[in-house]
Amino acid sequence: MKLSIIISNRNDIVMLNVTLNNAIEMLKTIDGQGEIVVCDNSDPKIYELMPIAYPTGWIKQGLVKIVRQTEPGFTSARHRAAEAASGEYLFCVDSHVLFGLNTLRDSVNFMDRHKGDQDLGFGHPPIRWAHQGPAAVNHHLQVSPEGLPNGGWDCHYLTERPMYWKFMPWICRRDWYLNTIKGYGTHAEKFISWGGAETLQQVKSLMMGFQNWSIPTDPVAHIGPYTPAVVQTGQYKYRTYTANGNYPHGFGVLLAYVVLGGETEGYKHAKIGEPRFTARHNIKVDNYWKKALEVGMPEHEWLNSVKKYDYIELLTTKPWEQSIK
Repeated sequence: MKLSIIISNRNDIVMLNVTLNNAIEMLKTIDGQGEIVVCDNSDPKIYELMPIAYPTGWIKQGLVKIVRQTEPGFTSARHRAAEAASGEYLFCVDSHVLFGLNTLRDSVNFMDRHKGDQDLGFGHPPIRWAHQGPAAVNHHLQVSPEGLPNGGWDCHYLTERPMYWKFMPWICRRDWYLNTIKGYGTHAEKFISWGGAETLQQVKSLMMGFQNWSIPTDPVAHIGPYTPAVVQTGQYKYRTYTANGNYPHGFGVLLAYVVLGGETEGYKHAKIGEPRFTARHNIKVDNYWKKALEVGMPEHEWLNSVKKYDYIELLTTKPWEQSIK
């Protein structure tokens, strides 16, 4: 099988149905068989309603697979979906997106063209966030001086080139994802609450000497985050992972610092970005750093054994800005 679209779903019903039917149509644009794998970790009462969203005909034909996870955690759910997938490539999106006309086709063609490139890490098609930000911004994804850099939000890419990192959507080789970089690692294994996981995963790829690439194609449209007026209705909260998982919201950011930077450099950079981190997540670095070390140091030690760059060297040399081979 050529491609597996993997989706973590939490309490989406209507938008998941839209996303699935859109994905089914877009799979027709690729050469080779494709599938959609959903790991559903919705609340029990909402999960009972999920047959409304799932296209049963496509499930019977094997085009759509459903995996159930009772404990909420988007990274663990994505990892389980990746394990259940059969495709050569994984294409990861949220449960509330619309695909561009050529997004899947161009992404698969990109991976096929780079099939012999052993340095290939993640490919990143562009994304647009509905109701938030400009319609299209050309992001160069510069390293931020304030702690872990931000991968950017709305974007479009004019060229195919090595880049820093990006949130989903991403495409990569399934075998490489599960067996080489080991996906979200500790974040997924420990059901860590939202925050830091995408940074960890993509920067880990770079530290191991792989290249992440931009894919100039049509963007995926992410439905939400919504405006404050919508959030205040109380409906939007059921779709999010913010209050779920182990440890408080934002703990995963500290965990990413530990895995990537270790005890000394990780702490240094966590403290540099603490004002912004605390304002967003409402927790202090020192209150959770000891626990972050306990949870994250085993993965940090593993990363040290396989890395090409350490964290500081990576941010200093910026290999993604070097000339394309």
